[in-house]
Amino acid sequence: MTKPKRIFIVGHTGAGKFLLSEALAKRLGWELIDANPGLERYIGRSLREIFGEQGEEAFHSCEAEIISHYIGKEHVVVLLEEAVIATKENRKLLSSEFVIYLKVSTPVQLERMKGGRIPLLPIADMKAFLDKQHAERDHLFEEVATLTIDSVSVEDDVNKIIKALEE
Repeated sequence: MTKPKRIFIVGHTGAGKFLLSEALAKRLGWELIDANPGLERYIGRSLREIFGEQGEEAFHSCEAEIISHYIGKEHVVVLLEEAVIATKENRKLLSSEFVIYLKVSTPVQLERMKGGRIPLLPIADMKAFLDKQHAERDHLFEEVATLTIDSVSVEDDVNKIIKALEE
């Protein structure tokens, strides 16, 4: 594998994407780009519920522009929005890039949200909301991933990535 010029980080809320992206960028000496507005996370509804169908399309089109922009950059670690993999266009753009899927389970997500590190969503059944997102998106994250990490710790995860980059 040719050493990538940029790395995209994807995964669900509570996976630790920001902490991993920050540590990885620092270790590589690369720039960290946080392109994750986390709308679903903060509002507690799907993008379609937030924007309506046309608004959701516009949002995903904006994500495609962001991905396209950073595909032209080098030495960047780009943290992406959880819903970025919802469209074929975005998955196609990511398919030729080095993408890390930081995998997390619903119980881990709930535990991390309980600790206050992630704002609680204003929804009645958080477990059902997160389980639905897993059912809809896990296979899409896997589809675009160059490397899937079952998170252990930030340090261990960064070491796994560095090892994969060197192979």
